[in-house]
Amino acid sequence: MRVCIVIPAYEPGGEFVPYAQEVLAAGLGPVLVVDDGSGPAYAPVFAALAEMGCTVLAHEQNRGKGAALKTALRWYGAHEDGCAGIVTADCDGQHTVKDVRRVCEAMEACPGTLVLGCRDFGPGTPARSATGNRVTSAAMRVLYNIDLKDTQTGLRGIPNGMHRDLLEVRGERYEYELNMLIYAKQRSIPYTIVPIETVYFNNNEGSHYRTVADSARIIHQLGSGLVQYAMSAGLSVVVDVFVYCVLVKWLLLGLPLAPRLFFAAVIARTLSSVVNYTCNRRLPYVQNKKIGPTVAKYYCLWLAQLMLSFVGVWAACTGLHMDDMLAKLLVDALLAVASYQVQLRWVFSEKTPRPVLYGSGEAMAAKRTTAQGGFAQRNAAPDFARQTQKVGPVTGQRGFAAGEMEAEADKCPQHAAGREDGGRGAAL
Repeated sequence: MRVCIVIPAYEPGGEFVPYAQEVLAAGLGPVLVVDDGSGPAYAPVFAALAEMGCTVLAHEQNRGKGAALKTALRWYGAHEDGCAGIVTADCDGQHTVKDVRRVCEAMEACPGTLVLGCRDFGPGTPARSATGNRVTSAAMRVLYNIDLKDTQTGLRGIPNGMHRDLLEVRGERYEYELNMLIYAKQRSIPYTIVPIETVYFNNNEGSHYRTVADSARIIHQLGSGLVQYAMSAGLSVVVDVFVYCVLVKWLLLGLPLAPRLFFAAVIARTLSSVVNYTCNRRLPYVQNKKIGPTVAKYYCLWLAQLMLSFVGVWAACTGLHMDDMLAKLLVDALLAVASYQVQLRWVFSEKTPRPVLYGSGEAMAAKRTTAQGGFAQRNAAPDFARQTQKVGPVTGQRGFAAGEMEAEADKCPQHAAGREDGGRGAAL
């Protein structure tokens, strides 16, 4: 199966050219490189890639990995050229050509799925990388019901059709890859998991991941669903508590304690549930937005919460002699936490096929490779300087505005060996 290999690159190291050369030699399909504003100092690198036969597009300034991937997706939309999809890989050589090929094979074996090359992060993984992936994986599991061991993998197989949809996904930097997973979850797009080698060079010192800025973006994205749920819940609580207070303190004051609490809880919860359901259908974790099936499940949950709220408040008031309003707030806060998980995993969830583990027998024998040194040394590739010393600088052309890309896509220059322009990159 023929695919387009997409490699975003920002200030690539010496391993990039030999790695791209090996990818080209594998014959999987055309190789598209996006220079994400690396600057004039790296012009010889991208000129060498163009001379080798890669298509090179360029951002005038650094815009982030997500923006680079979107540039590639737009270009691919106008130049599919018989390819069955896209495989994205990182420019530092962490994704071996063998694993890139296995992702291509998985795309052919499991059409219509988002293929993810996932690492195992065992002993020897740099602490920053291992910790970051464990934290994001746990957060994605708790907040979005996405159970993946490697949520930040850059080795992904995107079939035709899906590439256009992914242009709608928000994010310009590393958070884009997380948003892609959330987008797939919302639309019940199944995953195919391809276990791959875990390869790091020089303790991953060449990574351009900005610990503070990029972590803040990822945390913001991970927390956005929870924050929106909290706002929806907060609005519902205001309605619930206000109505409950009016009923308990004034309108139903003549009733005994038990029926007063019960009827106040029923009426307040009924009114607040309409507000809560309406808001929650718009949350980012929602898969199934159809009113019929979700309303039925939502009000089953609502009834359970209603009974638990009544029992909890009554027990706190009679057993602990707690003020009824304080008891109401504490009990409902605990129920809100539980309700989030139930809504996430049942009320607004759809049955999605479980992720397919591709080539699991072979995957169990996969070995970890933690390399010290460059990709060129590990593969006995020619010296990087010898490959680039005869190549002229990459020169820029007119930049495209964001809205122009689709219309202008067919004008993006392709770069192959022997071009008179010496391998210029299109400035996007």
